[in-house]
Amino acid sequence: MTRLSVNINKIATLRNARGENLPDILKVAKDIERFGAEGITVHPRPDERHIRYEDVLNLKSIVKTLLFQMQKMLLRQILDGTQ
Repeated sequence: MTRLSVNINKIATLRNARGENLPDILKVAKDIERFGAEGITVHPRPDERHIRYEDVLNLKSIVKTLLFQMQKMLLRQILDGTQ
């Protein structure tokens, strides 16, 4: 059982509002793992107002702890490239 999984949706919202890559979602995810969290949580939405599909694909390649806790149907679509 995961003891701590950190949701990074709000961090992505802040980045999107700024219109640039600050804060850097990938760096944040790496830092969260380094600080001891056992998972990274994202909840992608079709309108991508939080996490973007591209973020999910990029995070998949760097997250070493438990990968995402999110809607499994949408995750499959993103990772399979059908979304």
